[in-house]
Amino acid sequence: MFAIDLQNRCLTVVLALAASALALIGNASAEPYSHAPVTEYIRLPKFCWGQFNDKLQGQEFWFYGCGVGANHYCEGLLNLENSKRIKNMDLKKMMLQKAKQDTAYTLGWLERQQVMSTCSITAHVQATMKEIELQYQIYHIK
Repeated sequence: MFAIDLQNRCLTVVLALAASALALIGNASAEPYSHAPVTEYIRLPKFCWGQFNDKLQGQEFWFYGCGVGANHYCEGLLNLENSKRIKNMDLKKMMLQKAKQDTAYTLGWLERQQVMSTCSITAHVQATMKEIELQYQIYHIK
């Protein structure tokens, strides 16, 4: 009986975490700037930090020459990095899917606006897409 109750509690916790992650992902993509604790965004390249902290205004905290649409990239990159620490496979896959969606969105806008050659992070975005595609293969995501 104790084992069943423990399983139900674990399942409840996992579902609550997944629902929280979904809520955060949905809110972050709808706002002009992303939100994440400093302990999370500090793991990203410095050019993403300004997107998570309005007080960081220096040129090193932003990317440039990328046109509109590139603002989704750092959120996707954060999802990719967080997916590496998640043990729950369903949540990991969900975060990888969101990372791919945001990265593909960014690449699409870079191409559409013909700024691949002027965007300061083009090579980084392309490398991230390759990494995400590899993670898709590893975890059998379609």
